[in-house]
Amino acid sequence: MSQKPRAPRYADIFKGDPDKEAKAKEVWRDTIAWLDESGLLNARRIEIADRYARACAEYHVLYPIAAEEGPVKVGPNGGDVFNFNWSAVEKLNDRMAKFEDALLISPKAAQDKVAGKPPEGPKTKADDYLD
Repeated sequence: MSQKPRAPRYADIFKGDPDKEAKAKEVWRDTIAWLDESGLLNARRIEIADRYARACAEYHVLYPIAAEEGPVKVGPNGGDVFNFNWSAVEKLNDRMAKFEDALLISPKAAQDKVAGKPPEGPKTKADDYLD
């Protein structure tokens, strides 16, 4: 791309939450800069970078709460109940990993890109002849 994309309006998206806003802006800038330097910046990855920045912002704020509370909390009746903050953090972590793979910024995806290897799939009979 010839010109850098405009950053989403994270101040409007995360109204009243300056921590999320700041983290989203930071992740957006870093991700777009990395994609641009790597020659990977395109319209599709710009959209994914926005979603990645939003997920990172949510994770950044929610993780300390979930880590302090742990996976199980004391429920209203005194018994153990599942902590939904813990579950949300796990789901955000999985989502961020998928975004990193799509953006080619995860260590595995970046290594495959550098090596020029196509993604590995199951071995077929034709592979013996292609090697």
